[in-house]
Amino acid sequence: MRKIVLFGAMVLVTFLQTVSAHGGEESEGLSNLQIMLTSLSASVVFFIIYKKIPNLGTNPNEKILLTLVLYTGVVHVLLGINDFIFLLSGFGVILIAILPYFSNFAKARKGLVQVMLGTAVITMFIAYFVSNHDLHYIAEDYLGITTKLAEVGIIGLMLKQYKE
Repeated sequence: MRKIVLFGAMVLVTFLQTVSAHGGEESEGLSNLQIMLTSLSASVVFFIIYKKIPNLGTNPNEKILLTLVLYTGVVHVLLGINDFIFLLSGFGVILIAILPYFSNFAKARKGLVQVMLGTAVITMFIAYFVSNHDLHYIAEDYLGITTKLAEVGIIGLMLKQYKE
């Protein structure tokens, strides 16, 4: 079953570039508003059905953490339609976050997985400000700001879990 899911995911990723080309006109893919609304919708649905998913705990901090990871991950995956680095970081952060729920090895070394997730999120946070030097652009970039707020929330929740 896992092989089928993995194969299906790989096939979908290979067709991602062709999905962005629709109609006769040239398009750059999804707008920032479409990306934000899609990511927000996926996060809200996950937040609502969290208790129904087996193997997930009842810890409210983990529920919020996984919801924020899903938001930032989906934003990066949708931005990855035009840039492979975004695609890689989006899938990476989601896979790192859910790894302890599907692997006994990762569950036994949850601290290491937390460090990996923290490193990935901090790298994404810093990379945004390194690549965007214009403060006027940053102030108007609502997608970037909401994603960075989600990443700050992830880091804060991870620090809270570390202290407990």
